[in-house]
Amino acid sequence: MQESTVLKLFKEFTNGVVDLFGLKCIPVDVNMHGSTYTTGELRYQIDFEIENPSNISYFGPIVYEELSELVFSFSEYINIKVATRILWEDFTSKFYLNGEIRNKIQKVFDSVKEIKFTTGTPFVGYKKYVINIESIGLQPSSHDNEAFYIINKVKALSATKNDEPISVDDALYEYIDEFLPHKEHYYESENLYIKIDSIITKYPLLNADYIATYYDTKFIQ
Repeated sequence: MQESTVLKLFKEFTNGVVDLFGLKCIPVDVNMHGSTYTTGELRYQIDFEIENPSNISYFGPIVYEELSELVFSFSEYINIKVATRILWEDFTSKFYLNGEIRNKIQKVFDSVKEIKFTTGTPFVGYKKYVINIESIGLQPSSHDNEAFYIINKVKALSATKNDEPISVDDALYEYIDEFLPHKEHYYESENLYIKIDSIITKYPLLNADYIATYYDTKFIQ
């Protein structure tokens, strides 16, 4: 079957554009994609371009999975093997947060005024620290096919150890170099910023069982 025929059939199957919760996924090309290893059948690949006229928040791997399910249904419908590819503009375009969700997440970051943590053991004694912080903005950070990260950029205003003032630098050293390395990677996500989860779950192109989300603190001094 000609690639142009596959593209035409897919456009008829989807009315030309795939609408994912307002995100427009436009099939623009079909290419031969080799053959299946077991049967030698030809395999085709549908290329999509993404347009976002409704300013939808999304995460690329979730968009890909949604499109792949539709393409698989199409593949079964015409009884040929078809794969999916999204023609992202660049790496950063795979993860997008609109102003609405940024404002909601920022309110959570703004509400966290201090970081409390304890070091030590019963044998050597405990040291209780408090770092007073102020958020200066969020930053969508790194991502891969299984997770994305949102950073809370903060200034450390002051700090105490066992209720006595100490230097901010000393407190940050204890937190970043001594405390956090012994905690799970998701420690801050669950202990400081857990409320963000209830925000993310309301956005279908950001939330999926197979995607992990992390919210971390970055100190700007």
